[in-house]
Amino acid sequence: MAPLDAIRLLLQSCTMTLVPVTHQVNMLPKEDDLEYYFVPIEHMAMFLPYYRPGQPFKNMKLINFDRPAISLTFFPKHKYTIDRDVKPDQAQEVLLEHRDQLYKRSFMGQLSPTQEKELRHIDTLLRSLRQFPDKFKICISNYHHYYRYWYCSFRFFEDEERTKTGTSNEHMLKYTESSDRRTKEPVLNERLNIIFVDTKYITRPVSYDNKLIDQELETYPDRIVFGKEPCI
Repeated sequence: MAPLDAIRLLLQSCTMTLVPVTHQVNMLPKEDDLEYYFVPIEHMAMFLPYYRPGQPFKNMKLINFDRPAISLTFFPKHKYTIDRDVKPDQAQEVLLEHRDQLYKRSFMGQLSPTQEKELRHIDTLLRSLRQFPDKFKICISNYHHYYRYWYCSFRFFEDEERTKTGTSNEHMLKYTESSDRRTKEPVLNERLNIIFVDTKYITRPVSYDNKLIDQELETYPDRIVFGKEPCI
């Protein structure tokens, strides 16, 4: 596991802020369980010790190490699973586990009216499952949790001469929850993402198709502006 506290301390001295429109980024995801940072290309070498191709850390992701972004696009995808072949005894196990969690909260007076209603509903379902197991068709899905995976699409220069560009997509790590083996209490697993940016091109309003010609014209040191082409 990566030492997140030490990495956050390092990030305090080398991150930058991106602003849509001002920079070449469409939007900035805002999720409580999504932690990410933008690091200028000048500081990328500082994170080389954490770059492990083929064996990445489970709690930290270098989204584009060695491929600093000249433009960024963030977008979410709704991910879900569904199990349509659930047996009555499996359903009872799931319901009992959820009911036990609600009971624990009720003892501390932490249940909302909606959760109290849900607890009563679970008790009713359990009784019906025990009495008439063959009359139920059961599935289990996390669809209604609306769990979103965030993806980062970035454009970058493929060669040192900056004459070729490429595009890549990477999914971003989000916080996860697990149960403590001893206490069975939920544990928050923090995870973070680091995105490297080309500070020169991330701030320039140049469209994707014009990145290369923009790069070529910069090789001419003297520039004289004259006339104006008519708009068609």
